[in-house]
Amino acid sequence: ILPLIGPTHHLSNYWLAVGFGYGIAHSGGVGKFLARWIMRGESDYDLIECDPDRYSDWTDKKFLLDKARESYGMNTTPAFPGEERWAGRPTKRVSGIYQDTKDRGAAFGFHAGWEQPHWFALDGERRDTPVCYGRKHWHDIVGREVQTILNGVGVVDLSPFGKFQLEGPGATKFLSSMVANTLPKVDRVNISHMLTPKGKVMAELTISRLGKDRYYLVTGSGSELHDLRWLKQHVPADAKFTLTNVTEEMGVLGVAGKYSREVMQKLTGEDMSHEGFPFLECREMEMAGVPVQATRISYTGELGWEIHHDAKHTAQLYRRILEAGSLYDIKDVGTYAVNSLRLEKGFRGWGAEMNLDKNPYEAGLDPFIKPNKKTAFIGQDAVREMKGKEQKVNLVMLNFQTQNVDPYGNETIWHGNKVVGNTTSGGYSYQRNCSMCFAYVPPELATLGSTVYVELMGRRYEATVVEDPMFETEATRTRNALKAAATH
Repeated sequence: ILPLIGPTHHLSNYWLAVGFGYGIAHSGGVGKFLARWIMRGESDYDLIECDPDRYSDWTDKKFLLDKARESYGMNTTPAFPGEERWAGRPTKRVSGIYQDTKDRGAAFGFHAGWEQPHWFALDGERRDTPVCYGRKHWHDIVGREVQTILNGVGVVDLSPFGKFQLEGPGATKFLSSMVANTLPKVDRVNISHMLTPKGKVMAELTISRLGKDRYYLVTGSGSELHDLRWLKQHVPADAKFTLTNVTEEMGVLGVAGKYSREVMQKLTGEDMSHEGFPFLECREMEMAGVPVQATRISYTGELGWEIHHDAKHTAQLYRRILEAGSLYDIKDVGTYAVNSLRLEKGFRGWGAEMNLDKNPYEAGLDPFIKPNKKTAFIGQDAVREMKGKEQKVNLVMLNFQTQNVDPYGNETIWHGNKVVGNTTSGGYSYQRNCSMCFAYVPPELATLGSTVYVELMGRRYEATVVEDPMFETEATRTRNALKAAATH
């Protein structure tokens, strides 16, 4: 268990440096890190692994004691990629379909206290996580789920997303001052980033605009309270709007894949066609008799919707989705398949490709950064200064062949006999049949066709910089097809 270092969202200007297993060994570095953060308003480097707000009220006494015993007992045990440790689980953070998905073969991962399916074991397949450095037994299972999205339709439990409601007079002005992108129009959605004063990437938000001064914000499960803290820190004392964390009150189901539109249409009287429900539109509507907020977006990059709803209806919705999708052989899909598809589509992940060590231009976020927008925002001066300049590093996508092992992130990148960068996240491309990863490398090595070496298990594998994204998203394919049709 790592210590708690930094501020907490519970109290303003309250700082922690507690929970050290060997405190005196860390005291000098931690003291300097915190002092500079307090004095300068942002940290010198990213240390999200030690953020105090990675824990919340789900961390009860039983979890604390069980986890302390497990961690101390395994103090000298190696940690393996993808390993799950089970003490104190499950916590109270289980979605409304925890038992349903467990009965259907879910192999769960732990995400900010939540149990979320990583993959689904069928017909006697193993659902444990073996401790090894190579590819796991679920490699082919995940490939099957990728094919479900590409050629069929799948349903994904996305309830662990962090979710906030922002509404009331002044909400628009406040939110615009917090993000570098322009805000979406009413009934539209966009991806926006909060920056630090120095222009580092503080957070990524999916913003749904439900009214003039009414917004629904979505972030990753691991950054829920981290992002809430940054927002709360900047709310004016005389604010007339409200900012509410509804993460546990709202459930989310994703329906994605080739036949997702047909499944959705069977559950609602709304027009779910491309013209009737365009990409990046959000709509409050009824689905299977349940009030929902549906958003046409999917982290898989394929056709899909996120269905946000009162958590008490999650099981009802899930069962109706399975029923409606039976004609299309709908299947459960876990987060490992989603991660493989998002890598192929070039989607960045906060905490990996985006963090407090990198600016948005290094991370390739140029389309989402509007340095000259009318509303002043945090980090605006910094991004104006850095726009158009050569960056110290650039994010690239690498493809390579290995001997039964894939990158996870934080692996060393070599060029010749020199360390030149690191991977951020990775996995296996089931469409291209090779290992893939995002990596930061110097600009001179960021051109297409450049070769570097990725070190995995003590061996260096030759990797090539390829196009990013590797595959077009469904939205891009559809847009291009419509343009082509219009010219004939």
